[in-house]
Amino acid sequence: MSKVKNAPVPRRPLHFIGIILALVIIGAYFTLPFVIQPERGPSTVAVLTESKKANELGLFKTGLEVIPLASLGIFLLGVWNVISPAASRAISLLMSVAGLLVTVYYINFFRDYAADEATFISQMDIAFWIMLVAGTLAILQILIPRPVHEERYRITKVFGNQESVILFGLLLLIFVVGIANPRFLQERNISDILQGNAYIAVAALGMTMVIVTGNIDISVGSLIGLLAVISGRLVVAGVPSPLAWLIPLFVGAGIGAFIGFLVAYLRVPSIVVTLGMLSIIKGILIIWTAGERVTDMPADYHLSQMRPLGIPMPIIIMVVLTIVVVLWMRYSATGRAFYALGGNAEAARLSGLSQRRLLMTVFTLNGVFVGVASVMYSTQFQIIQVTPPPALELSIITASVVGGVSILGGTGTAIGSTLATLLLNFIRSAMIFINVSPFWLKTVQGLLILVTVLADLIRRRRQRL
Repeated sequence: MSKVKNAPVPRRPLHFIGIILALVIIGAYFTLPFVIQPERGPSTVAVLTESKKANELGLFKTGLEVIPLASLGIFLLGVWNVISPAASRAISLLMSVAGLLVTVYYINFFRDYAADEATFISQMDIAFWIMLVAGTLAILQILIPRPVHEERYRITKVFGNQESVILFGLLLLIFVVGIANPRFLQERNISDILQGNAYIAVAALGMTMVIVTGNIDISVGSLIGLLAVISGRLVVAGVPSPLAWLIPLFVGAGIGAFIGFLVAYLRVPSIVVTLGMLSIIKGILIIWTAGERVTDMPADYHLSQMRPLGIPMPIIIMVVLTIVVVLWMRYSATGRAFYALGGNAEAARLSGLSQRRLLMTVFTLNGVFVGVASVMYSTQFQIIQVTPPPALELSIITASVVGGVSILGGTGTAIGSTLATLLLNFIRSAMIFINVSPFWLKTVQGLLILVTVLADLIRRRRQRL
């Protein structure tokens, strides 16, 4: 007997609460007066934060920058709630944690206010109170009763999804550490975490596709170093900056295609091929450069230092490429074929999919993403180091695996790898702010990999039963 599908859940005003609250917070943050100052009168958040001189009252400001980021998260969760109203109960939990990020500023504000025995609370203007009320409502909306019409949308089911677990952990981490040490929420720290490691997230997108097919590439760290030096030396030699940005993409694609050829046509295991490439690339890099750093790049070369619309370019590239890969893996025929190949290679072959073509494609694409990551890495600073950060390939692989990509292939998403990259780097920064040695990060990475792999094995075993 066939199962009867549940009727679609009608959209009610409750399902729009996230969008409404987010728009209220963002509108108040950017347009309404935040405080009434003696000399300046009503001042917005922008005026208050433009310089120390503009903050005549000496208001506590650390954490203000997190409010628009938190409201963006509430907005996206609100959109998800409208698209999938049956998931309302699970979404409400994530939304309440995002609401905590709005109120973390106020918690620290009132702590600072009490410590200084300040008296300016009556001068706080309408935006201050609107954002506080909206953030509190974002937390309290979890108490509203919500029916669950489909088993797959129960909280326990949704949190079996790795991306939801990582997002929940990331938001909770920022809240807890932000309360323990408010300096963690300073704009410079948040910006450094997001843009300083965006190239790892981009490289992890290519790695995600490779691991989804049931393969791996452990040469990516060395390849990023090689392509970064190639790009830097080209621009120092007089090559126009845009061309110096593009050439590493083509070189990366060529090296990726060569790896794909060895894996697809000569049947050499990918871990063996990429282990050999790792040593070859490191040797070439040392012999070619003799250990000399690349310097004297022109000012227009530093792509990662650009800030269109005030947003750091690495963050823009990371977000745009994550969205592109998510959509491409989900809706394109080739993207779906990657999952089929990693899930069951024999079944994929019998269904008419060309394993060789898919392997060549995925390793070539991985090379392109490594090329993009290398340009982001090489344009961060005024000097390009010959050797990339130690264990860079481990960080990239960890981001993909912790993000929910099964090491056995067949499952995982790009958004999970990007969220995992952010989580790992927020953990690294948090350790510094709570006086824990950052060397413990390697232990944390190892534990996260083991837990993720064991959870994946348990999930697969249950599916077989």
